[in-house]
Parts: sequence; structure tokens; C-alpha cells
Amino acid sequence: MSEQSILEELIRQRIDRAGGFLPFDRFMEAALYEPGLGYYERGAIFGAEGDFVTAPDLGPWLKLGFCDLLRQGWQALGEPSEWILLEQGGGSGRLLTSILESLPQTGMPMPARVIEVETSEQLRMRQRELFGQAGTAVEHVAALSDLPALENVLAISNELPDAFPVRCFTMRSGSPYERGVAFERGFVWATADEALADGPAIDPDIRAAWPEGYTSEWNPGLDSWQQQLAAVIRRGFSFCVDYGYSQREYYRPNREQGTLLAHYRHQVVDEVLLRPGEQDITAHIDFSALCRAGRLHGLQPLLWMPQGAWLAQSPLVQQTIRHLARHPDSASMKQMAEARRMLLPFGMGEMFKLFIQATPGLDAPDFLARFNRLPDIDEV
Repeated sequence: MSEQSILEELIRQRIDRAGGFLPFDRFMEAALYEPGLGYYERGAIFGAEGDFVTAPDLGPWLKLGFCDLLRQGWQALGEPSEWILLEQGGGSGRLLTSILESLPQTGMPMPARVIEVETSEQLRMRQRELFGQAGTAVEHVAALSDLPALENVLAISNELPDAFPVRCFTMRSGSPYERGVAFERGFVWATADEALADGPAIDPDIRAAWPEGYTSEWNPGLDSWQQQLAAVIRRGFSFCVDYGYSQREYYRPNREQGTLLAHYRHQVVDEVLLRPGEQDITAHIDFSALCRAGRLHGLQPLLWMPQGAWLAQSPLVQQTIRHLARHPDSASMKQMAEARRMLLPFGMGEMFKLFIQATPGLDAPDFLARFNRLPDIDEV
């Protein structure tokens, strides 16, 4: 019996025990994170050999942008001689490894501690192998809750909350009804009989514009993530990069099917119930909800802006582009093409956003201030 078949049978049994209806977040959690069976417990899932390519696979641009942010954060903290670099959900480990290789270019001291927070046991094993090859000393924990409160923390994440399990809903007669999963010779969508008592916290003016049958999702894991992150960062910054929108844009009336989708062999797939454990499942981020959750737990929102504008203003990115322009060859042409994909709006430049939070009393980097769109997500 294949691992996929075992996982499918496990999910089917959970549906039966739940009375024939399983909320989608429980399906998604099993499909992605079930120990030994979920998608993130598989072998190659990132890069050309996997199902999708992430920014660390597209040249040096993301690591250079993060290095500039880390330098600015370290300076805002008062240039402490000892500071902590914390990454959560590092995937292959390539981003953290490349950042540590490039930090000497910034003139700041290397971190006294490097901590990787990774849920998947398989990914932790692969990360340890890569860190070992690079000669990098990294502490591993499975969850933020495994850490005490820490001082002078610079935390980074790239495409982390988009993989948190989401709950789904559809509108009927002005009320949200939960969408979940049933089993009828395969996994199929089903709708709960009663309206949600604990539905998404979405502005009533936004909800009023939805048509009958409007379908979307919300991310209940954002609040617990922010609570845990705030408990760890006694003083410091969080730099989060992910794709998403303000709440008003996320839940606009003509986005009638939400943002939920899957990735399978470098193809975007709408059928998220197919092949549990064999394809990635993801949803965009409601940055308004993330901003609100962070503030509730003591993390102050400082900046929200497109990835392209952030990277275009990064001193290390600018320096590298000038160098490549002076030395044109096949390798530099490839890197410049990757830079266009990362920076320009038709690539990843507009969809991906940088979100900066900090403990009270700290400020966002000055060189990004005029591109700050924080009011767009802080309005609801």
C-alpha cells in the first residue's frame, strides 16, 4: 500500500468519525503535515526537481534584501554585540545558509545564535545536512513554543503563513456556512448544515457586497502564530515575506472562489482535494488580519510593501545589479532575468509583500519609508 493510499484511508476514517463532514483545515493539515505521510514529509518538493520554485531558487536577490533588513534591524536595536537570527519554516535551508554566507558584506557581527523553527521532521533532517555541509551551527526546534523569550531577535520567514491550514466558507442568505470535505468514492466538497458561529472576522461593509454563493477562506492560524512569535521576541523585529492582499482586496466581490490552490509538478492546480500528500496546498495571506493579530499580541506593524519595491531599494541588490551590468556574460544574463522575475510587477514583484513588525519603540528602515503601504492593510 502506497504512502498516498495510507494517508487517503486515514483521512477517510477521520471523515467517518466526524459524521461524514471534516472541516477543510483538518484535511489540509493531514495532507501537508501528517507525520511520515504529509506533503512536507516527502523528499524533493522545492526547486526544479520538486513541485514549485521559491525565491531562494531565483538567484541572490532575496538573501541580499534580507541582509539589508537585518543590518537595519541590528542598527535599530542599538548595534548589540550579541544578537539572534531566527528563521521559521526555512524549507530546504538554502535561504538561511546563503544569508549567513553574505552577512559579512553588511559589516555587522555574525549572530551569537542561529535558530531554525521547522515543523517537519523530514525538512529538519534535510536542513541539518545542508547546514552541516556549509559548516553552519544552527539550533533546531520544532515549534516557536519550544523557545523562551529572547532579546535582540531578528526573525525572518519566507512563504510561511500561506501554508497554514485554512478554513473555508460559502455565503447563503447573508450567512457564512463552513465548507469541508466528505467522501463519495473520492474526496468531495461539502457544506455544513448550520451557519458558522465562529466565522471569519471580516469587515461588515466588505461582506455586504458579496453575492449569494460567494466562497472563500480564512486563516485561523495567524493569531496563534503571532501570539507565539510575540512571546519569543521580547525585543526585536519580524520580517515576513509572502503573497497576499489587504482584506479589502482579498475579499473583493468578484473574487468569488477565494485564493485556495495547489501546486503539482510546477503546475497550478484548482482541485485541492486530489492527491493528498502529493501536492502542495496554499492560500494567500490576508495581511489586514495578520496586522490585527500581531498588534493584539504586542507586535507593532511598521511597514507593508511590494517585494519588487523593497528589493529595488536594497543597497546590496543595487550593488549586485551594477556589478552584473559591468560584466555581461551568460551567467550574469541569467541572474538579471531572475532579478526581473523577482522585482517586476508581472513576476513576483507585486504579488509578494514584505511585512515588518517589531516590539514597541523600534522603527522601520528609513530607506523604505516612502514605499510603505501600511495604511492599506491597517484600515479594517
